[in-house]
Amino acid sequence: MDLIADTQKIIEQFIQTRVNDAGAEGVVLGLSGGIDSAVTLALSVSALGSENVVGLIMPFNTSESITLASDHAKKLGVKTMEYNISDIVSSFKEVSNMYSTKAAEGNLHSRIRMSLLYGEAFSSNYLVIGTSNKSELLIGYYTKWGDGASDFLPIGDLYKSQVYEISKDLDVPLEIRNRPPTAELWEGQTDESELGIDYLTLDLILLGLERQISKKELSSNSNIDLDLIIKIENLIKLSIHKRVFPPVCKIGRRTVGLDWRETIGSK
Repeated sequence: MDLIADTQKIIEQFIQTRVNDAGAEGVVLGLSGGIDSAVTLALSVSALGSENVVGLIMPFNTSESITLASDHAKKLGVKTMEYNISDIVSSFKEVSNMYSTKAAEGNLHSRIRMSLLYGEAFSSNYLVIGTSNKSELLIGYYTKWGDGASDFLPIGDLYKSQVYEISKDLDVPLEIRNRPPTAELWEGQTDESELGIDYLTLDLILLGLERQISKKELSSNSNIDLDLIIKIENLIKLSIHKRVFPPVCKIGRRTVGLDWRETIGSK
C-alpha cells in the first residue's frame, strides 16, 4: 500500500505544529517494542529532536518488548523511564472483582499506562503523542480512554501496512519490524489472532470501504470473502463511540460536540 509523496515531512510538520500551538516543551509516548510506537518515536525525534522526546516503558511482565523499546530509544538518543505496572494492577484487583476477565484486565493495563503518560506530561509540560494507526482506529481496536487517549495522533491516517512501509525509511530496527504485532494484554496475545484477520487483508478491506466501493464489488475484485468484509464493516459501525466526542444532550443554541465548531490550533 503506497504512501503519498512527502508523507514523513507532512507528519513531522504536524507534530511541530501541535506542540508549538499548545506551548508545550515536547512529547511523551509509551514504548511497547511494537512497530507503531517505534515509528511514532522516530518521527517525533526527527520533528522535535531527541532532547524534547521522552519514552515510558511500562511492562506488566518481563518480555522482549522492554529490550526492543529501550534499545531503539537509546539508538535515537531518547530518555526513557521504566514503570512496571504489575503492583498497580494488583492494587485494583485487590479492591474489586470487576477485572477478573482477560479483556477487563487488559483494558485496565492500558488505562494505567495512559495515566502514567499523562502524569509525566503534566509534570513536564509535554503533550501525550498517540501511536494508533488508521486500521485500528477504524475498527475500534484499542482501549477507550487507554491507548486510544492522547493529545494528537501523527500516524492516525496511515493504515498498518503503510506504517510498516514508512518504518523502513525511518530505519526502525528489523527486530521490531519482524515482530508479530501484540498489545501484550495477556501472555501469547497477538493482534491478528485476536482480530481473526491479518493486517494486509484488513487494510485492503478498509481501503475499499474508504473509497466507497460496494461490498460485493470489493469481494469480487479482491477475492476476499463477503462475510469477512461485512464483519469489518460492522466493527466500524460498532466502534463509532470510540471516535467521537461523548454525546451531549442539546439544550442551548450551540452545543459542544455538535454545532459549537472549533479546531485545535485556532485562536
